[in-house]
Amino acid sequence: MRKFLLAIALLACVLSVQAQKLRLSDIPQEVRMGLENTYTDYKLLGWYFETGQYVAEIDIDNRTGRVFLTANGNWQFTIFNVPEQELPTLVANYFINNYPGYRIKKSEYVEDFGGDNYYRLIISMKGVGQTEYEMIFDTRGKMIKTNAPDPDFVKKDYIARLNPEDIERQQKKMADRTALPGTGLEIGDENYVKANKDPENSGKKGKKVDIGTPEAIDTPKIPEIITKAFDKKYPRIEVDEWKLEDTCYNAKFQNRQGTNVQTLFKPDGSVVSVTTDVSEDRYPRLIMSDLDQRYPNAKVSIIRKVEYDAKYKRSVTDRKLEQYFYIELTEKIRGRKDVKTIKLLYDKSFKYQGLAGTGDDYEYEDE
Repeated sequence: MRKFLLAIALLACVLSVQAQKLRLSDIPQEVRMGLENTYTDYKLLGWYFETGQYVAEIDIDNRTGRVFLTANGNWQFTIFNVPEQELPTLVANYFINNYPGYRIKKSEYVEDFGGDNYYRLIISMKGVGQTEYEMIFDTRGKMIKTNAPDPDFVKKDYIARLNPEDIERQQKKMADRTALPGTGLEIGDENYVKANKDPENSGKKGKKVDIGTPEAIDTPKIPEIITKAFDKKYPRIEVDEWKLEDTCYNAKFQNRQGTNVQTLFKPDGSVVSVTTDVSEDRYPRLIMSDLDQRYPNAKVSIIRKVEYDAKYKRSVTDRKLEQYFYIELTEKIRGRKDVKTIKLLYDKSFKYQGLAGTGDDYEYEDE
């Protein structure tokens, strides 16, 4: 087990370093022989150098993997990318049942030279700039190691964020209950404990407590550093609504041209991204043409352009952030009066990237 944990630690170090691409002539004979001794039926895609090791990118049965070897040709481990839908049922169910509001950013299968093969997930809460966590499962799908938050906390937090009105209702219910006549629990002064312990004092009344109406928990208190940052970037513009999105603050407003805009601020006041509604007369022609082919019976209801702040983009080193378009379509469901909403993503070149919410860095939250 100790060797297994060391292998996981080594893997984490490897994944944090940028790979250097090599030519075949740069690879020592021992390293090439080490690859051939480890795998037979494979297609070589390229060679790289990471953390003092040689890495061969290979394809086996349409599954891409990275083979890590020492300079002597000794095989260390291999990382295969695993589509989320192909994860073992126990692994997938554990994630789904315990981490609502989170997404799987990366799923891998690791073959280790010691025989301790395992599945590795990288997860994070949905949104921009969220902390990433690692989850390790054995081949049977049993959890071995993780640094992710406690599942009970995650589920309670998710329910609170999803249904803030339920929490308000419970708080108000408790406040109303104190006003009802009866022998319910009274909150008294410092003699309250003595009164409960001493039967002779049991008739002593407690001190009356006023419980005010709880403040709506979805109305965030905006720090001064955030409001100053907004005023500096958008002087003499009024914010229509502030929303707290994870640890960031989202300002919804209209610019001087009357266009709906949203700007996401980090807690330090720096800008993460700016989301701008695209007017119907400026819908990108290439996107509209592609939508006509993919969803001929759907109607475009929203197109928004999301642009990341240049300084924020430079601060993110683990992935490349580029401008993209968020689109919502509505389509009638055959045989029913209901309509369904389809959410899509297109890149800055107007190329289709897939459904929103499966791997996008910023999931726009509509009313």
